[in-house]
This record gives sequence, structure tokens and C-alpha cells, in this order.
Amino acid sequence: MRKTSAAYLAEAAGAKLLGKQDAQVLNVKIDSREAGSGDMFVCVVGEIHDGHRFAQGAYDGGCRVFLMSDPAAARAMLEKDDACVILTEDTNEAFRDMAKAYLAQFSVRKMAITGSVGKTSTRTFTDAVLAEKYAVVSSQKNLNTHLGLCLTCFLADETTEVMVFEMGMDRSGEIAEYVDWVRPEMAVITNVGITHLEKLGTRDAIADAKFEITKHFGADNLLICNADSDYLNEEEIRKRTGGRPFRLYFAGTKPDADLQLLDVKSVGEGIRFTLRAGDEEQEVYLPLLGTHNAMNAALAAAAGLQYGVDLKAAAAGLAKVKPNYRRLDARMLSGILLIDDTYNASPDSMLAALDVLDDLQAKRRIAVLADMLELGDAEEEGHRRVGRRLAASRVDVLYAIGPRAKMYAEELAGRSVPAVRCAEKLEELEDAIFSELREGDACLIKGSNITGVAEMAERLREKLGENRLER
Repeated sequence: MRKTSAAYLAEAAGAKLLGKQDAQVLNVKIDSREAGSGDMFVCVVGEIHDGHRFAQGAYDGGCRVFLMSDPAAARAMLEKDDACVILTEDTNEAFRDMAKAYLAQFSVRKMAITGSVGKTSTRTFTDAVLAEKYAVVSSQKNLNTHLGLCLTCFLADETTEVMVFEMGMDRSGEIAEYVDWVRPEMAVITNVGITHLEKLGTRDAIADAKFEITKHFGADNLLICNADSDYLNEEEIRKRTGGRPFRLYFAGTKPDADLQLLDVKSVGEGIRFTLRAGDEEQEVYLPLLGTHNAMNAALAAAAGLQYGVDLKAAAAGLAKVKPNYRRLDARMLSGILLIDDTYNASPDSMLAALDVLDDLQAKRRIAVLADMLELGDAEEEGHRRVGRRLAASRVDVLYAIGPRAKMYAEELAGRSVPAVRCAEKLEELEDAIFSELREGDACLIKGSNITGVAEMAERLREKLGENRLER
């Protein structure tokens, strides 16, 4: 972030500047534990937490600039002579207006990525590809909603050439709100699945929500799509986007794809595949587990081509990629290969993770699989689909956690392998999981966030000691 006056930010948000008038901002934080000297702490008011409660903690950490909407909290902070408060009616809206104004100072190209699964991986791969030619700024970690987009904007400065925004959603109209102010010139849709079906009701509604990313597209804009996803064909896209005259580019395994993906195979702790665009053909090595990542990499390479990054340079960038935390993140712990894929779970991502587990060389393959949530009417079939895949897998032991996970086990009835252990609550099985693991095992841990498997994976790392695999 470029040093910016609090007065500039207050004016951008139409807010009042109170207290220290000449305060400068060097960074922006929404977590009071991270806020320090030179930062502006945004007091986010959410459904569960009110950031105003944590303002004193941010002050104690050295922060002196605060974006607030609670007048009482503002008065309390202004009792400190060195504090600066930007007072507004709604900190979320003000934060957006500040981010928009801040970013408008720089001449940058902007692209956005959405999809039911694979958003973060595709964004990570796109960063790596574009970095071969440009100074790139992109969304961090899994911050792909309103607050994450705002924080991303404040990462830009005079050196930034391209920005990559990851856009998540769980309701109709959400992505439309984002593109109203971000205004990407190009977008990628990884796929249209059934994640968030519980809230949106149908896959058609999910597809419509994803296509909101093209809301402001015209003839000069480009949408890159996964050619292998059934909803992402030209007829369907044109029908759902009102015939807007933007350009389309497809990446996938189909022979008529603009960028064709060929010969995908697992090799040790990574994958190899070939990309073909016209007369150009390039072999690529991606140092990550999971053949499904080849599609995400192809979408990233397609984005690179639009920005003048050829396939050879794209391959060089992809070869440097590191795993995202909690996304097929493989670590060797006391001789046990732990595959932490606990960021979230859907039927498609479960199947992809099981493919990874099958491909690994291990004495035993252990799957710790919890419930998948937000599937709506597809909940039972989604879980049973995973159960059927387990029946055809090389998994030796299954730990099924949660009231829905018993459906995995039901699809394995009458089989001796995998051995199945079920419980509705994680704490009923955690000790048994820890004691089960032996040197030479590969263990996959996966489930929706609320199930607690992410915290269990963290406890397992602490228990066994961490030694990231050399790649």
C-alpha cells in the first residue's frame, strides 16, 4: 500500500475525520490482533462479532487510525490524544468506497475468478503465470468476499500492473455487487457445481449467480471457461448473460477447446500434462498433488495467453507453485503423509481428493471424511456418490464423521475393505485416528469447515511435528 492520508480515505467514504487530522495510513487490517503502527483498523460489524469491541486491543498493539460506525466507541477512542477516527454510518460500505477510490489512483489491469470449486487454486496458478511478465497483486488466502476484495485493493501501489480478484458467493446478486465497483476486464469461471445449493436452490440459480461476473462486459471483454463443465458452453452462456457481446475462450480436454489439455498424469509428488494452443504445444510440470489441478492450471495459462504470456513462460511459472494451506497440502509428519484438504468440501472436491489418495504410494491409505454441508436437495445423493467412489477406491480405513457421513459407510455395507469407523461427533474418533496412524501411511483429512476437521488436522500437525515435503 502507498502511504495515504486518513483525510483522503475519509473524503472517499463521505465520512467524518475526527481526532488527529494529519494521520497517515500504511496498511489496512480487519483483525485487531494484526493491527499495529501505521495501520487503519476497520471495525467490521458482522452477524456474530462487532469489531468495535476489539478497537482497544488494536490501539494497544500500536494502531492509531480507526474506521468506525459506533459513535460511543468513537468517543471512547477520541479520549486518546493520538487517535484518529473516521466515523461513518456503515463501515462495510465505507471500506468499499475507500478501496475503490484508493485503487482508482493506479493504472492496473484487473481480472476476476469465480467458480464452485477450484477458485483459489486457479487464482494461485494465475498469479504464478502472470508473474513471469508482470508485477501482480491478488486476493490473499481465502479472502474472496467483500472484505477480501477491499483488502486486495489496498495491496496495490505504483508498481502494480495486473490484479487478480477471487470472487466467492453464497447468494444471488453477490458477485454482481462486487463487479459493480471492481470492474474486471476479464474473468474466469472454473465450473458450475452444487456448492451452496442449499441457499440458491438449483444449479440453474448457481450458474446465473456465477455469470454475474460478466454483468458489465462488452465487446472488449473476455470470459475464460472450463470447456469440460456442462453449464459452460457457448449456448448456455449466451442464454444466461442476455446475449452481451463479450468474447469467449475455452480451456479443456475437448478437441475444439481454444486451449487443449492433454496427457494428464501423476508423477511422484506432482502432475504432468500438455497444453496446446493452435500450433503451440508445451509440456507442463505442476509440483502439486491431484490431476484435477491440471484443469485449473490450464485456465491460468489461458489467462496468461490473453496478457501476452506464452505457454513456455506459463509452464515456467507453474513449475514454481507451492500448495495453498489446507488445499491438498501434503506434509510428512513422523513418516506419515498427511494430506490436509480441509478448506471445504463438495462432492466434486471429495472425489478429486480420493483420486489423489489412490494415486499415492503408501503402506496404507486412510481417509478421514466428515460431512459436506450446503448441498440442499443434493445432500443425500452427494454423500452416497462419495460412498460409491470409496467402494471403488484403494482406501484401507475410513473414518466417517458426522450425521451425514454415515451415508459414506452405508454404500460400503458388506465390504471388509475399507474398514469403516463412524461417529456423529469428531471427539468420539479423534483419539482413535491419532493412534491408528503408522509410519508409511497416507492420511487424507477432508470435510466442510464447520465439522472441525481443519482444527483436528492442526492438532495432528502439532502432535507429530511438522516437516514439509521437499518438492
